[in-house]
Amino acid sequence: MKIKYLLLQIILVVNLFGQDNELVDESLLLLNKYFTKAKEYSNQGKNILIEQTLLNGINGLVDTDKIKVKLFDIDDKTDAIKVVLFLKGEDKELQIDIKKFDWGVTEDKKYIVFENLDILLNIPWMQYIVKDMAKRDNGYIKVPHNVALFSLLYSIKPNIDSTYVYRKKKDFDLIKYPYDKNFVQIEHFKSGNKTIETTIWLKGSKDKLNIAVESYHIQTANGKKIIVLKDIKFSKFSKPWLKSIIDKQDNEVHLNYTQQLYNILK
Repeated sequence: MKIKYLLLQIILVVNLFGQDNELVDESLLLLNKYFTKAKEYSNQGKNILIEQTLLNGINGLVDTDKIKVKLFDIDDKTDAIKVVLFLKGEDKELQIDIKKFDWGVTEDKKYIVFENLDILLNIPWMQYIVKDMAKRDNGYIKVPHNVALFSLLYSIKPNIDSTYVYRKKKDFDLIKYPYDKNFVQIEHFKSGNKTIETTIWLKGSKDKLNIAVESYHIQTANGKKIIVLKDIKFSKFSKPWLKSIIDKQDNEVHLNYTQQLYNILK
């Protein structure tokens, strides 16, 4: 669901699992029907409408036994955003404080870019991933442009002329990336015969992320830019909230393509 992009990909493994998908587009289009109504209200009432719509809309799109938005509050004066999420498998509720942010559109209209971002998450490994995403792109967080997402953001605050300048980045390798081991550490990864086993330590989570995949199908897409794992069957997944995101995507995961990763998974 692409509302994860509004939450700046906090539903995060967002970075680990996320690429563009139809479920996300459908979710935003559904929410956007409600956001257009916000423009009929005064500024005083606008945020109340958006807040309630987000609470009802997002919770209507996810498995609320696994993920639930308990609070979505927008400050009328500063547009600061506070979000509280229940995520089954985490030791505590995720609290997100977005004190300030600007957003704009790249010159080629392909991406929406968040900049001047001041965001605080109370779960350390999630805070690290968001900061690391920005670090890898010179302080920006860039997501695919979507008309519904544009309208949703505009309901909160107008866009600016983005200062983003495209710079070719090294392809992100999910397995080989040098994560800061103070926050994320892949302790075990094994694959073969269309099976995967992994154990990941995450700072701020009492229990490690343990995943076991007993079968899947693999293919590439977008001119070998994406690896697609389909029809995934899990025998173990220790964070139910993450698995519920994959379940909502028809047991399909998209990963950035590298030849080495493709060879490992194939």
